Amino acid sequence: MIRAFVSGMRIHVVQFSRNPFDLSGVFLWPILYASIAYYLLDAKNDPRLLLAASLGAAVMLMWSLVVIGSSNALENQRWLGTLELLVAAPVPFAVVIAPICVASGFVGGYGIAATLAWGRLIYHVPLSIDHPVAFAVALPACILAIGMLGLVMASTFVLYRAAFSLGIALQYPVWIATGLLVPLSTLPAFVRWIGWFLGPYWGFRAIRESALGSAPWPDIGMCIAVSAAYFVVGTLCLRVFVRVARARGSLKLT
Repeated sequence: MIRAFVSGMRIHVVQFSRNPFDLSGVFLWPILYASIAYYLLDAKNDPRLLLAASLGAAVMLMWSLVVIGSSNALENQRWLGTLELLVAAPVPFAVVIAPICVASGFVGGYGIAATLAWGRLIYHVPLSIDHPVAFAVALPACILAIGMLGLVMASTFVLYRAAFSLGIALQYPVWIATGLLVPLSTLPAFVRWIGWFLGPYWGFRAIRESALGSAPWPDIGMCIAVSAAYFVVGTLCLRVFVRVARARGSLKLT
């Protein structure tokens, strides 16, 4: 299964690099998100706040690539008529889908470099990382947490033929619930509780605390913990939803 996982990641990264739509998103979205965050906050005299906003914009890009990438990949499998073959393969279906989600987050890791570089070159945001070692660990932990949440979401895509449209719709609720789009302090308390169960919330906290804070390791540990929980939940959901899709006969596009 490890070999299947690694091969799936490699294949999806190669496919990602050949898709003009995905490439345009990777190159343009970090610039747009960072620019919007800069002008929205208007915190020219608070460079640490601008750096936190840049990191938040990068996490937004990661989640967008994961949820859109996984939904688009499943929809393509339906169009190509290979989704049934993947479901029938001896390898567990979760091992087939998980590399797609993690690879999308891995590619989204470029968004952090692009966002920080854009902020530094255009808006002169200082790139001072307080805990470099913790930051190097927090980045893959953030990618893993977001990718595994994508696995849970991808399990629902099996049931719906319009998976790509559903993936686009799932971007904004997660941005809001994790405090990436607006501060959680301005939202009702129950929204904050929802954010505690979402990987982007802990991923953003991990890289933000590594760059600006004093205690990043608890948040990194939470990224790993929620990733393990997502994998278990995603695997169970995939089994149930695949069984339902088979009963409905909805795996095929036509």
